[in-house]
Amino acid sequence: MRPALFMAVLVLMVAPTGVGQAQSARSSHGTSVEDAIRKLDHERIQAQLHAVATALDRIYAADFIGVGPSGTVRTKPQVILDFTSGDLKFQSITTEDVQVRVYGNTAVETGRSTMNGQDKGRTVPRDTRFTRVWVKQQGRWQLVANHYSSLITRQ
Repeated sequence: MRPALFMAVLVLMVAPTGVGQAQSARSSHGTSVEDAIRKLDHERIQAQLHAVATALDRIYAADFIGVGPSGTVRTKPQVILDFTSGDLKFQSITTEDVQVRVYGNTAVETGRSTMNGQDKGRTVPRDTRFTRVWVKQQGRWQLVANHYSSLITRQ
């Protein structure tokens, strides 16, 4: 009987936390944080495709760190320079199976990405999984970390 009692107490303790997180995921304008992150990520992709430095500067946090699918580590200044110089160029980027989980002023976005592009003349891995970390600072969401892993097809 004690395990059942323990489980009941645990459920009662955890249930309000989930409700609070769901309620805090809504902004004052009625749109969800998830929607805001998805919109920002779409803007990020467009800024990368078209090498728009002002948009990249707005979206990436000053202390951003990213790990690309081939293991390349980039800071915000490196990301902006690589896109604007043409060293890093994408013809297309699509995402799917995207999930956004919100933890207060932090959001974790995961999913799959298909990319067609070149990094300093080398073809970037096409099929990847990603994890992005967004933080709300001074009233706006910014990307603070990004990590890609290549998908390996098993035979």
